[in-house]
Amino acid sequence: MYLRRHGDRLSAIERAFLTSAFTSPLTFYAVVNVVPGRELGLHDVLTGRDVVVRERNATETVRPGAVLYTRVVTVDDTSVMSGCAPLVIPPEWHLTLLDLRERLAKGRRRLLVPEAVRALALELRDLYFHIEDEVWNPPLPELRNTDGDKLVLTTLTYRLLCSPSSAFDRLSALARASVDDAAQLLDDATMNSAGELQAVTFSWTKTGNRMHQGWEITALGTIEIDGDRMVVSVNSRRRATRIEREIAKRLGADAVLERKAADPVEELLAERQGQPRDPLADVEQEKLQQLPEVQEYMRQMGEDHWNGWLDTPLPALGNRTPRQAARTPDGRERLEALFAHFAWTGERAPNAMSPDLQELRARLGLQ
Repeated sequence: MYLRRHGDRLSAIERAFLTSAFTSPLTFYAVVNVVPGRELGLHDVLTGRDVVVRERNATETVRPGAVLYTRVVTVDDTSVMSGCAPLVIPPEWHLTLLDLRERLAKGRRRLLVPEAVRALALELRDLYFHIEDEVWNPPLPELRNTDGDKLVLTTLTYRLLCSPSSAFDRLSALARASVDDAAQLLDDATMNSAGELQAVTFSWTKTGNRMHQGWEITALGTIEIDGDRMVVSVNSRRRATRIEREIAKRLGADAVLERKAADPVEELLAERQGQPRDPLADVEQEKLQQLPEVQEYMRQMGEDHWNGWLDTPLPALGNRTPRQAARTPDGRERLEALFAHFAWTGERAPNAMSPDLQELRARLGLQ
């Protein structure tokens, strides 16, 4: 409106600036590179446009991989940000934006044209405020076990109508994945004065893991026998149902289920949120993590995890494995977003299991 009414008073550059400003939408840009004090390299996630903007202040706080909600105004060969939302959006949201782009561009080319992005102005603004709320007021995470089941800490309490020794003999096969001989499970068992088994605790295990290819054994739960009582602890409803069947098959009427208690882990976390941390426990935990043998164990676990990760189907990659995703342009774009997220979290909370991104790139054939 201002341009229409007063355009004859403006210079050519001023008219070009206003024209670019009202035709350039507020949208989401991934930060590709940063030249401190000078410029930002940005990639429009929805249209695929790459642009370098002149910028000073933002280069001091923004790092590659972050996402900005902003408007880029270009006049001749010079681009600047005209209005930028205050939140530096974590890289994990890049994947959400790619999902949005795929839904909107379904049946057409993979990228949106600028006119389509302008038409989505209200929706994109709502999405920004949603992201801002999620970042500043994060919900409790949905935690899952190593089988992918939602975590529900479940305890099954049985009354035994047979001797502890008889129950152990019939249930010990459930731990055979972790030991070669059932006698090994009795190393820390408690015997009564007559030398008979009184109490024993052992793990319910299986070989391998479908989500973690490098794992030789997966612990499914814990079985505690003490006299005429038996307590089984698992961390999902599915495992609880499975162990009930196993006990019924092996012990039959000799095991009577008296109580089954299930506590969603989110409720337990919420209860603990307001409780003060124990500084002495934190110090001890820090000392433990610094031990060379612990560091080496964590490093080996991390190496096994990332070796298996390369061939694990991931929802973030459209249920493709990283190796499969690396073969297509859209898969490589998603991998880059994942790598940016890994780098972002690794900088803020480094640990021995953080991935070697350079090695992962090399193994996937990425530049």
